[in-house]
Amino acid sequence: MSGNDSIAPVEGGFSHFLDQYRFKIAGDDVLPCAATDRPPIVLETKLASGAEAMVMAAGVASAVMSAGVLNKASLNKNKNKNKNKNKGGAVHSGSGSGSQSSLIPAFELRRLHTSPSPHAFTAARKFTWEQLDIPLPPGPDVTRLETTVMLSLQARDRERSRRKEDIEREATLDVSDFTKPLGIDGISGFDQTEGLFQSILTACEYVGLIYKAKFNRTRPNQVEPRLRLMLPNPAHQAYPSNHSFQCHSIAFAFNAILPEHPATEELSRIARKVAENREWAGLHYPSDTNGGRALAQRFQPYLRDAFMANYLAAQREWL
Repeated sequence: MSGNDSIAPVEGGFSHFLDQYRFKIAGDDVLPCAATDRPPIVLETKLASGAEAMVMAAGVASAVMSAGVLNKASLNKNKNKNKNKNKGGAVHSGSGSGSQSSLIPAFELRRLHTSPSPHAFTAARKFTWEQLDIPLPPGPDVTRLETTVMLSLQARDRERSRRKEDIEREATLDVSDFTKPLGIDGISGFDQTEGLFQSILTACEYVGLIYKAKFNRTRPNQVEPRLRLMLPNPAHQAYPSNHSFQCHSIAFAFNAILPEHPATEELSRIARKVAENREWAGLHYPSDTNGGRALAQRFQPYLRDAFMANYLAAQREWL
């Protein structure tokens, strides 16, 4: 961009800027669309409504997805299979941005961008949540030791058989895996909590794929061919474990809604069990599990900020 094209400070914050302008992603850069492609500037404080808002939200989400890290088939596995069981139809988020059945919570994901900057496209160029400081995956020597541990798990046929049913069921995470322990599965009055959990599963699936592509760690059986998998390898990298990331994110979110509630420990136990079952299945190293939990811990402030309206709506159901 030339000196004449410098961008003035953003009035109304970065979210307002994203409501007014479209941008595109080219490699590692976020660039403004051509002037002829931009929607007209409307100096209003409220968000665009109706179809126009959905078009802009979809444009932002599709631009990010074009980076090649989004596996749509993988995201589809987390779509709530029981979405029609909820009383009164789909669950609407606190921000009014969509329903529980939405594949991508586009409005909330958009808020994951950096905070306001004097130069908005500079702020958009790097997403701070892509740069979180989590442990690096171990090197070759530790990786080899981890495969030895996994071979020892494989030799425990009785325990492996005991876990088989859970492993197969947990291959596709569902909101009921977390609402049943809370005693609210299928009970009216907790639609916002269920909707929040579903949105977290979807958003963390998306974010986790970005980190997997960054670290590009191969699956355990590609290092140790003697490992017998209980499920096919997913079509993406190993580190960090998305199952660990998603499940621990829900536990952290519920703790933020109701600090020190006894159910938080139960959700944490479920998160550990689901993540460990992926190790027993031969799909993840133990360090993948730890990496997923570390990412959930570091990512939770960004998740809470992006879904704040949903957090508050869910909290009201419990108070």
